[in-house]
Amino acid sequence: MFACIIGCTHIPVVNPGESIDQSIDFPKLHDKTFCRGKGYILSEGDIQGRLNFTFTASRDTAFIQFKDLIGRKTLFLILENETIDAWDMLHNRRYDQASVLISLPFFEMIRPNDLRTFLWGEIPSIFSDPEKIKNQSEVISGGIQFRSNQTEHGPLVDHVTFNMKDEKQKIELIMMDREYDVQYPHLIRRIPESIPTIKVNS
Repeated sequence: MFACIIGCTHIPVVNPGESIDQSIDFPKLHDKTFCRGKGYILSEGDIQGRLNFTFTASRDTAFIQFKDLIGRKTLFLILENETIDAWDMLHNRRYDQASVLISLPFFEMIRPNDLRTFLWGEIPSIFSDPEKIKNQSEVISGGIQFRSNQTEHGPLVDHVTFNMKDEKQKIELIMMDREYDVQYPHLIRRIPESIPTIKVNS
């Protein structure tokens, strides 16, 4: 199953002529409290590479730990409803909200809670309403694509692509494993206050 948002007025489609809200059955996960999983991110463009990640999420917070290919902890993210907290663990520094948007520009395309929804395997409501899609696409430069696979819980998103035209960057988020009503307790933490905050210039 495949759908996308591209350009400023296009409506996502699963098949030609079918709108997304007509074709996609949302997974029934309302009785689930927690979600955890593993995957990786691929980056193409000015910045290239691969990072593996592990996450644990509730309905209001997600904790994501990234590692490089040799197993070093590189980045730790905390996603709440409208806030992002980031810890560069390689250089032991913390990013403020504005710096996160510069360092991770795909957050200019989606809100933190929308990315958290993707981690759960669900499709954010912004993608189910054609009028909301039109309004959202008018303020982003690039596109968001997603793929989903049928599971015992219904169709769940397992691949998200961010195409950022201004940054000439493509980032793919691929999910390899996902479990419900379980957590990774070691990921549930706050960034130490002793970590210095770094502001990144655009």
